[in-house]
Amino acid sequence: MEIHFKRVKQFVSTIVLLLFFITSQFVKAQTSVFYYDDGNKTFPNNQVVKLLEASNKDIYLLGKIADNKYQDTKPFLIRVDKKANLLSQKIISSKSLHDLNGMILLSNQNIKIYGTCKKNDKYYPYERMITPDGTIKTEDSIFSVFSTWINDVKYIDDNKVLIVETKDGKAGKFNISIFKVNTQKDNQEWYKKISSEDNEEADQILVLKDKNIIILGKKYADDLLSYVPIIYKLSSEGNQIWKKGIDVPRNFYSQSISVDENGILYYICGYTKESTGLCETRLITLSSDNKKLNHITFKEISANGILALDNDKFFIYGSNIFVKSSHVITKAKYIIFNKDFKIVSKKQLGNKDVPDSEFTKNKFNISPTNSDLLTAIQLSDGRIACAGKIFMPNMKDVENSLRQNNALLLLIDNNW
Repeated sequence: MEIHFKRVKQFVSTIVLLLFFITSQFVKAQTSVFYYDDGNKTFPNNQVVKLLEASNKDIYLLGKIADNKYQDTKPFLIRVDKKANLLSQKIISSKSLHDLNGMILLSNQNIKIYGTCKKNDKYYPYERMITPDGTIKTEDSIFSVFSTWINDVKYIDDNKVLIVETKDGKAGKFNISIFKVNTQKDNQEWYKKISSEDNEEADQILVLKDKNIIILGKKYADDLLSYVPIIYKLSSEGNQIWKKGIDVPRNFYSQSISVDENGILYYICGYTKESTGLCETRLITLSSDNKKLNHITFKEISANGILALDNDKFFIYGSNIFVKSSHVITKAKYIIFNKDFKIVSKKQLGNKDVPDSEFTKNKFNISPTNSDLLTAIQLSDGRIACAGKIFMPNMKDVENSLRQNNALLLLIDNNW
């Protein structure tokens, strides 16, 4: 009887361990959804374009807020705690703002934001230093003879940042330039122009472990109506190592690049497949010396960005577009996959997520919200913060209010 009892215990233990193993393979990351309605009738449209985490673990959301015609645009800073509770929000005074593309945290815990202004059909760089509550400390007025767009900003060393821009030059072509700035001394250390006979525009900077630099951009056709991806690899001093074009669907409208621990580049672009009208994301991997390694297509997501996570995982984020009851619906969506391209977790916002669940609970008869994810970071505790916009009515007067874009934030647990 004792031997039989031991066997039963061993059998039960084996079954429990097996069930635990099977269950653990399908555990999905818990995703909490938050939106922030500033209640401003003059500027009802807000979308989060950049995120950062402060040393005290507060999360900053840099939004691009605009009037109901999307014309008068200003920066909008939201500060939340690590549980996404709203701490402060403020519209930052600005004139002629065209776009926002960068946000960095300075050593004194102030924040510097970067973008582009437009005045009299000319573009020029925009920089502001602000406090954590959104008060302007300095306004940098940058003079440029030629139209200039700031495209991205990244730290390369302590107190050293890289800024990539697109400049319309003398020859009537716009090309990419990159420069390194010491944020403590507030001086430029070097400046490099990437000359090309084609019109080229920058999108993103990527800093590698060896401090070499990747620039992702677009090369335009002569008529400026279509473009293809272009990737540059530069040394840490901004000298060109190689240049690579990529063959992808010509109607892509977003692209991004990341790198794994072994230096393999992961390029993505989001697009709509013309034959079906459904959205897809193409993923292509490249070696450090620009050889194409592999590719895959993710269905039902048009990704805006890709983020390398811990443990050889990757996070792509954007939205899925589909038709429901004769309405075109856009829903925020993300996918987490491993280096073998196997999906380990994914989520698309739906009726059970805020705010749609609140409509159902309060018996409001309205069509679903539209949402999109535009930026993401991995937090120091391993979670993912991903943000963008959600198009919805005002919750205080759902049935009578016009729809507006509110700041959207997803916090994703690290059990992926």
